[in-house]
Amino acid sequence: MESVHVYLLEHKVVFTDIDGTLTDIITGQYELSKGLIQELKQNNIPVVFCSAKTLAEQEKIRQDMGLRQPFIIENGGAVIIPEDYFSHSSLLLVKKYKKIGNYIIIELGKPASLIRKKLNIIRKKSKIEFTGVADLSIKGLSSITGLGPSYARRMADRKFGETILQINQKDLPTFTRRARDIGLKVIHGGRFLDVTTGNDKGKAVKILLQLFRKEYGQNVTFFGIGDSLNDAPMLRHMDVPMLVQRPDKSWSALKIKNIINLPGIGPKGWKNALDIVLKTN
Repeated sequence: MESVHVYLLEHKVVFTDIDGTLTDIITGQYELSKGLIQELKQNNIPVVFCSAKTLAEQEKIRQDMGLRQPFIIENGGAVIIPEDYFSHSSLLLVKKYKKIGNYIIIELGKPASLIRKKLNIIRKKSKIEFTGVADLSIKGLSSITGLGPSYARRMADRKFGETILQINQKDLPTFTRRARDIGLKVIHGGRFLDVTTGNDKGKAVKILLQLFRKEYGQNVTFFGIGDSLNDAPMLRHMDVPMLVQRPDKSWSALKIKNIINLPGIGPKGWKNALDIVLKTN
């Protein structure tokens, strides 16, 4: 079966962060965004999630919103493409991928087990105290994050990184430096820290840009919506990069050409982004 798309003269694709952008940064709620996504669906505009969230977390949100587009998990740890979304000729651009179930998976990150082993080296040698997702039971994870057990279980299912939930701010510079020295990268998200082996959202985004351009031709405009520093690698590749406000009503200080600072915190800012997407010719 070949990919199924509506072929238009002008194409638009929206890449969006989730936490603090599409969803409320504290509660994780996305009722407002759910309605906004439907407007994009009605206009045949693909929505690509690009988030620190796991495959399991994103699958739940995508199911709730009725989405079937590709998505990027764990800060670029992998690109997930539903089977038959892109044509066979487009996928020839991808050098290496796995087919698991109904997904084509392009892995860019290293296993979470390797990252956790390296984090334990920092813990032992530097005497820095921190708490990662893997250090906690589902009950403990629920307590710290405020998420229900089922949500916490999906958050814990990390394949390409580790999320640091608690660390003393004064230890952060040393922690970041020690992580870098052993081949790890610390990414500052909207609420927590993520640790990877160097993958980021930008590398994953570049792959999907190539595939969309191959599928649609060059006549496509890419929109990006984020809220924090870890969205910068994604937003740098966008034709129209946008930032929603953070809970304190500020915008992350990103040095990106032509970036648009939208009024509105999280999903309320996302609503303003939608207006720009729909009005752009």
